[in-house]
Amino acid sequence: MHETLAQLTNPVLPPIIGQGGSASGIRGAGIFISNLISIIFIVSFLLAFFFLLTGAISWITSGGDKTNLENARNRIIHSLMGLIIVAAAWAIMVLVGQFIGLDIRQLPIPSISGQ
Repeated sequence: MHETLAQLTNPVLPPIIGQGGSASGIRGAGIFISNLISIIFIVSFLLAFFFLLTGAISWITSGGDKTNLENARNRIIHSLMGLIIVAAAWAIMVLVGQFIGLDIRQLPIPSISGQ
């Protein structure tokens, strides 16, 4: 006797998550992790760029005050160091991915598709 199970689909999640067997569950978890890593890199880059802009605005509006100028300079230096660290982490991740056989450069970026 065969039982048929109803298949539910979630319009928000990608179709690969939760469909049949353990292999697709692992693949779904891999997609989730790669999306999470992509989001972390994007957010960290945007934060470093935001601090760079606020440091530049603080530099311009310091009015020659030495403490404000020094704080603005430190903010700019720290944001540039953050950008370098984010770029280096991305490069290391791509390099390690090539060594272990993953194509990390083709990480899927989460999007909302109108269906």
